[in-house]
Amino acid sequence: PHVKYFPLRATRRGAWMLLGSILSVATATSSVAQDVHSKGPPPMRAPKLPPLPKTPRIPDTFEELFAYRDTRAQAALDYLRCMQSTITALRTGGLGRVPTAWSITCLQQGNEWRGVFGEFIDTPPGMHVHLQYAMRGNGAVVTDPVDTARVNGTARALLRGLSAPLAHSTSYEFVPIPLPQAGYVEVWFIPLPGNPARVLVGGDSLIQMSRDGVRELGHSRTTPPVRMMAIEPAGPSYTLQSTEERVPLLSELVIARMALGLVPEVHVRTYQYDSVITRTSDAWTHTRR
Repeated sequence: PHVKYFPLRATRRGAWMLLGSILSVATATSSVAQDVHSKGPPPMRAPKLPPLPKTPRIPDTFEELFAYRDTRAQAALDYLRCMQSTITALRTGGLGRVPTAWSITCLQQGNEWRGVFGEFIDTPPGMHVHLQYAMRGNGAVVTDPVDTARVNGTARALLRGLSAPLAHSTSYEFVPIPLPQAGYVEVWFIPLPGNPARVLVGGDSLIQMSRDGVRELGHSRTTPPVRMMAIEPAGPSYTLQSTEERVPLLSELVIARMALGLVPEVHVRTYQYDSVITRTSDAWTHTRR
């Protein structure tokens, strides 16, 4: 269901520091014409409305809700790593000359993530792809096929995320993360993770955009409070105490998966559940508290 947009304010300094040198803000307009051929005058009929995207099935069990959010957390981490690697390659000269008019985004193509540079155009698929940097090995420039329409929707949704104010007033640094889904694009806003001694969780918000990244379909009504914490493993495990009743926040699961790089076992505890993941299994197990 669509949710009502409301005015928000906060700084997006971290996102602009990361992307500002290579993102171009472009506005693309297009028109669609349809020719109707008939032997006689067309019958009078009401104008046909454009179809709305299919409403995704909303998970209803705890396990489904947890898996839904954990999938987004993994994708968010992969997106951030892809963007960091791509920008590092750009700044060190590994990508050659990249015009400032090109836009950048990261997305998953098949089984790998790629940083993609391109220019917006007024005709389908909406973007001309110039350069791809694949997350394979130590990173490689590739010319493999890519879903250009998906690149276009993700890049345009990212621009919307960079221009949108946040859902709360805060001086913390947030970053928009566009994650394409079936028929639409999610733009998540989470705090920049920082370092293990100073990580932020909370403040999560979401914008749903149309598949082409042009039209906003919905916006978060509320956001959880922001809090600072540290990843301080006590022995072989780390426990993150969630503020949620059942399902952890996206930002909490991002930090939990980051902590898994420091310790072999991570617990995330909500008020109702204790969820555990280990490096060896890479699968969550849940226990009702």
